[in-house]
This record gives sequence, C-alpha cells and structure tokens, in this order.
Amino acid sequence: MTLKVVDLSNNNGSKNIKDYPADAYMFKATEGCNFVDRYCDQFVQQAIKAGKPFGVYHFIDGSNWQTQTDFFIQNVQGYIGKGILVLDYEMYGRQGTCVLKQMLDRIYQKTGIKALVYTSASVLFEEDFSEIVKADYGLWVAAYQSNFPKIKHWSNAAMWQYTSTPYDQNIFYGDQNTWKAYATSGKCQTSSNQVKVESVQVQQPKPQTPSDHDKAVAASKAVHQGNAWAKLDKFNEVSKGKVRIAGWLVPDKPDGPIGKFAYILIMKHGTNEEITRVASQGIKRPDVKKSYNYKGGDALGMDVTVDLSWVKKGTKIDVIFRRCNQANGEGTVNDVRIKDIYLSL
Repeated sequence: MTLKVVDLSNNNGSKNIKDYPADAYMFKATEGCNFVDRYCDQFVQQAIKAGKPFGVYHFIDGSNWQTQTDFFIQNVQGYIGKGILVLDYEMYGRQGTCVLKQMLDRIYQKTGIKALVYTSASVLFEEDFSEIVKADYGLWVAAYQSNFPKIKHWSNAAMWQYTSTPYDQNIFYGDQNTWKAYATSGKCQTSSNQVKVESVQVQQPKPQTPSDHDKAVAASKAVHQGNAWAKLDKFNEVSKGKVRIAGWLVPDKPDGPIGKFAYILIMKHGTNEEITRVASQGIKRPDVKKSYNYKGGDALGMDVTVDLSWVKKGTKIDVIFRRCNQANGEGTVNDVRIKDIYLSL
C-alpha cells in the first residue's frame, strides 16, 4: 500500500489544496529561528477538513540548532500527535549529522515523537547517518528520477520525493495507519509495512501549458551536483525561436572554488548531447551569496536569451549551469544540470 503525497509551502501558487490532488500532504512550517510559513496553518486546516493525513517540516539553516529546534516545536504545538514531524536537511542547513541527531533527539525528548529526516539521495553518500539510523529515525529521500534511488545507511525509506514538476510529489510507503504511527508514536520501523520500493516506477508528470511550465520553473528547488548548487529561475520562449534562460550557481562550501567564466549549456533532454552553449555575464545575487554563506563574490547569477529557431521543432531541451576557467566554456570548475525541467521548442 502506498499514498500519493504532495508537499507545499508559501512558494506554491495556489493556496487551495484541492489544486494539488493527493492522498496526504506535507507542509513547510518553519525555517531557521525566525521564519514561519504563513500558509502552513491554512493548509493544515484544509487537510484536516478533507480528512487527509498531513505532516509539517522545519527547514534547517545555519543558525543555532537548539534555538531552531525549539522554534519549530513551539510553532507546531497544535499539530503534535496529529501530523508527521520532519527536519529538512539540505543546502546551507547541513551542519553535520551529529547536529542533526541532536535536533532529532531534542524533538523526541520534548514531544515523544521521532521526526523523519528529509534529504536528497546524494547527501546520504556524502555524510554518515549511521547513528541516526541506529536511533530509529526514518528517512524521506528526494531523488528526481523514475526509479527509487540507491540509498545508504537506511535499508529503506518512509517516503520518496520523485519530482518537483509541476510541484513536489512523493510516494509514502504505507497506508494511513502507517502514517498515523509516525505521527503519534514514532515507533513505526522504517523497514516494516512498506513495499519493495525498488520495483516502483513513476511516470513523471509534465507541465501541459506555458503557464504550468512557468509555475514549475518558479517553484523548482535548487539542485546539487558535484561541488555546487544551482537554481533555474526563468526558462521560456520570449519570442518565436528565442529562449530566455536565467538562474544562479553557487559553490556548496563557503570557500568553494568557482570558475571565472559563466556559461549556460543547452542540452537535448534525456541525452548527453549538447546543442549549443552561451556565455553569460555574472549577475549580482547577494541573496544567494547570503543564503549559502558563500565568502566569494556575489556575481552568481546568469541570464541569457538565445536564438534556437534553427533547432528542429519539437526538440526538448534542458540546461546546465557552468562556471569554468576558459573563455570558450571549457575548463569546467562547476557544472549543475537541471534535468527535471525541460522546454519543448
């Protein structure tokens, strides 16, 4: 038995969960020590009224872990014992799994609930989660692909986020009783009451209209690859045959390397075939620099408009954000491919 789950936040367009059909829902509640998602309670009340299981999550940032944990608990008091609790461990919030376990333990000590860990499949191979697994905290893994990803430390996952297009969608491995067990006691084992997830295949939903596509781009999450994070902000046809592509790339470490030149590579979707590449000026993005605690310059953005009228009609394209040390786009230092969002020419 599985449940289709949609997770939502203030970044989504509609604030009506009826626009996101699902069996259950996850909602962003808090971030750091000060941010409360103003739509969280509205979403929760809609889910309760509709008789849908729900959960709430805290997006960890780089601030004091105790203050963050208590801030989360304080703001979800009314949901404890009713919805699943989750800590979102990614990007600049990765303070180490020792800190993450302390946060999980603090939640358990104060609420009696064992929260889930949300993180990407790649992070499982970059850090040691073994102590968290030994303490029986469950996993919600993100990997935007058609088959359940290879994971480490955990033998299985409670939930898998398989796409962010046109909004975040997931598979929960269990029924409503399993969901309730996570929400009320935290004693539901991650290896029980679950299907063999390796056999699950998902047909990725695709945007059907230009409006849907633009919403998908706007709501998309940052992507981590290699030594950098990147985010697609604009990806649309601005006039016949001309496509605008904009976004940013930042090293994943405060002192991480970054290439001198900025390029956007247009790729044939689903292949490794490069159609063309375009140089971009570095666009100042102090917001990105601050969010990722990057100590270098703030010219982290890219923005180009390219004529693709010569490309065969119907061709699907996606993009790579690149920073490199050669003026022709070679000598790659950072490459991040945004492969889950494509544009049909």
